[in-house]
Amino acid sequence: MRVKIERVKTGVDGLDKLIEGGFPKGHCILLSGAPGTGKTIFGVQYIYEGAKNGEKGLYITFTEDIDDISLQASVFGLDLQKLIKNGSLKLLHIDIEKFDIKDIISEVKKGKYQRLVIDSLSAIISHPVALEDVDVSYVLRDRLDRLLPSPLHMEVATRLLVNKIVSEIKGLDCTSIIISELVEGVGGLSRDTVSEFLVDGVITLQYVMVGIESSRNLMIRKMRATAHSENIHPIEFKKGVGMSVLMP
Repeated sequence: MRVKIERVKTGVDGLDKLIEGGFPKGHCILLSGAPGTGKTIFGVQYIYEGAKNGEKGLYITFTEDIDDISLQASVFGLDLQKLIKNGSLKLLHIDIEKFDIKDIISEVKKGKYQRLVIDSLSAIISHPVALEDVDVSYVLRDRLDRLLPSPLHMEVATRLLVNKIVSEIKGLDCTSIIISELVEGVGGLSRDTVSEFLVDGVITLQYVMVGIESSRNLMIRKMRATAHSENIHPIEFKKGVGMSVLMP
């Protein structure tokens, strides 16, 4: 007998039917793509879908101005300000210089948010990281200092930080999306090449060039507890709708 899994709608037209009705509730999803592929609007649609249906949502950004995010959403007919005013949705800009995962965890718990978007993991790991920020023991830190050249030292620190961030977010009582850049020509499904192994699901957004024509597509690379499409799906953007996922 198969256990029925509670799911949350993504807010992206055409996507839910490809993942058995939505993301498994409580799961952490990595959304990875090159610049301009629609990562932000995907995240906004996800938060908006929940907020308009009574699920409080928090969108955290490190690089974009929150007014710009609201403007982008309005172009596609999503009135974020109405939901912000009634307390269903919050856009929060955090200075990357002051980033602390504990503050994010505290904010989510305090606000009792059911949906979370972090934009982006790439912004966090591109900021200089000290091993002290990752709660590494003195013994391990000393061994790394003696055994590893500086670049590898920083790579280990970054991997530890990514592991810590994903672990903390997965421990929350909410369904979350972590956004990451996808660098062309580099192996892996994220900029850090680690997070895809730690999260519950991975969706990639990519540009495809055919001659002089370009298009964008979506692929579900991983979705635990879900029988999902393994096809490459074209995506389009329309006013009043936002991102839509099409059949191949």
